[in-house]
Amino acid sequence: MSRTLKVDRARRNAMKAAGLLLGAVALSAALPKQASAIPGNNGDGNGGCGKKQKTNGCDGNCFARGTLVRTRAGYRPVETLAAGDEVAVHSGGFAPIKAMVGHTLNRVAGQWDGNQDNLPVVIRRGALGENLPNADLCVTALHAVYVDGFLMSTGELVNGTSICFKAADGHDSLDFFNIELERHDILDVQGAFFESLYRAGTERCATLLGFDGGRSRLRSHLRSVASLVVDRRQPIDIIRDNLQERASAFARAA
Repeated sequence: MSRTLKVDRARRNAMKAAGLLLGAVALSAALPKQASAIPGNNGDGNGGCGKKQKTNGCDGNCFARGTLVRTRAGYRPVETLAAGDEVAVHSGGFAPIKAMVGHTLNRVAGQWDGNQDNLPVVIRRGALGENLPNADLCVTALHAVYVDGFLMSTGELVNGTSICFKAADGHDSLDFFNIELERHDILDVQGAFFESLYRAGTERCATLLGFDGGRSRLRSHLRSVASLVVDRRQPIDIIRDNLQERASAFARAA
């Protein structure tokens, strides 16, 4: 990687780190008032559906209607699939669908009405690699994508350019679906790779990477800043940085 790209990476992460610090200061000032204003919740406004939840409770981790999933008969819209249909899996070959699950996300007062940690995310064509995915797609933020041998929740990778939260404007509702297999696996979704439905307590097919709160994110960005001198980034940092560099290329091409 050229010196210029490394400097750009360090600059981006320094700005992100500064933003996290400023956000933490603002939150600490407002938190006592917010907590007292939300009786019966857990203090963070999530009503018991906490930020660390990485399973299929609350609103579900799913693909939006129209998302194309590779099956033995070729790519098919996820909403047309049913138990018994066979889908391509990363572990090899095809596996029969055990069950289909789904939910509907509604717009209320101009905002999505649901778990605010699991809002819809749009992944632009090519955001994950060359022609990966091969067309824009939408998943919920907690749905994990398979990148460089690891799983990461899509919401962890939002950069505002190539991977963005989907605005509620222009939609009354969105339908989401997911595919349950006998065991957790990776699906071919429009040429990219996403997890099948994960049930809490079962074995994951790959390691799930994630940030454990604001301090974890801050440390990650600081490691990326320091990589200009000594590169001690962890896989989660490298994946985020690589996808952010692709996002920067999107912005330059726009």
